[in-house]
Amino acid sequence: MKKLTPFFLLGLLISCSTFSEDLDVALTTNAFSTIETGLPIVNIITNEADFEQLLAQPEVDLEIEGAFNLYRDKQLVISDKAIEVSIKGGFSTKFSLKSLGIKFEKKYDNTDRSLINPAQVLPHHTIDKIKAIRLRNSGSDFRNTMLKDLSMTQLAINANLEVDLTYGEPTLVYVNEEFYGLMNLRTEANTNGMAGLNGVKKSAITLAKITTLAFLKKDGDFDRIDRFVAAINEQDIAYIKSELDVNSFIDYMIFESYLGNTDWPHNNARFYAVNDGPFRFVLFDLDKVAWLSMHKSPLAIIDNKQKKNMLTDLFFLLYSETAFQQAFWNRYQLLLEKGVFSFEQLKTIVAHNTQQIESAMPLQIAQHNSPNSMMQWQVEVEKLLLLFQERETVVQEFVRSL
Repeated sequence: MKKLTPFFLLGLLISCSTFSEDLDVALTTNAFSTIETGLPIVNIITNEADFEQLLAQPEVDLEIEGAFNLYRDKQLVISDKAIEVSIKGGFSTKFSLKSLGIKFEKKYDNTDRSLINPAQVLPHHTIDKIKAIRLRNSGSDFRNTMLKDLSMTQLAINANLEVDLTYGEPTLVYVNEEFYGLMNLRTEANTNGMAGLNGVKKSAITLAKITTLAFLKKDGDFDRIDRFVAAINEQDIAYIKSELDVNSFIDYMIFESYLGNTDWPHNNARFYAVNDGPFRFVLFDLDKVAWLSMHKSPLAIIDNKQKKNMLTDLFFLLYSETAFQQAFWNRYQLLLEKGVFSFEQLKTIVAHNTQQIESAMPLQIAQHNSPNSMMQWQVEVEKLLLLFQERETVVQEFVRSL
């Protein structure tokens, strides 16, 4: 990744090392004490010219240096942490508000939950040490509710699924004390993120991802990834079962298919392993749910015939065995009976998230004209709930018919 090193910034003295040693910040430390919001506030200090170049070239792999500050309840809780900043995302980089990747010089100690403070963390996860975060623009939901990803993720957390996912919360983001946008402050779904969730070093993680354009081996044991993919192509079910956490895979496939995610399984799919442990898939970027294809059965959502991908192939290979079919539908039925994916559950989550960001939406609309009005935003939130209610009925009727 190319790096732009800032020369000056209002008294911000930056060394030529990978990360700055001493950051002497001249901007005021109480600049956000008068803002009335219940949201955390992030202020990134960086060279303005470098940041403008970063925004102007989102397709170029660039990093710039800076300092990270975070306020909660008008109090500065994280001060001048040295960071590297980059543009993240695919299609969403076309929006005026671009997602930012933030990488800390050293793993941040989040034991006091000052950096990321979710309402609940699954028992098999830890977010005590964080190397990198994402300030996300809500992806495909940027023009609509700006609620989907966090709300659907919370639904999975509340259901206590045996899956891996990201943790986050809405936040107001400023760059050099100028409002940048309403964003999701979120853990990463990459190698750094999975290492943090499992409390291990990055070197312990083997990870690959499926995108619309390519299958990418990112980190770790590439030979092991190759053998796993080859086993799918060769229909070696015994080997696959020895390498895959099947119960976690079932929960992952149930949740994605229940939501009717149209940007999956050909995209936004990642699997990883810790050392010699089994592969597990990661739940993330749930911003294209409750939108299209809500009438389709769970199997039709998984079986994306127009975009061939290894995840679909993996599922239907395992599904060819009666034992897997039974385990899959028994688990589906149990989760439906428990009501953990119900419309009432999501309505409660969306109501909470709506209340959190409602006062910030006029600022967001004024800055980005997206959504283009409060009325449009409110209509989109109602549409989300109505479509999800329809989806619940479709899935329940399909499962009962089996």
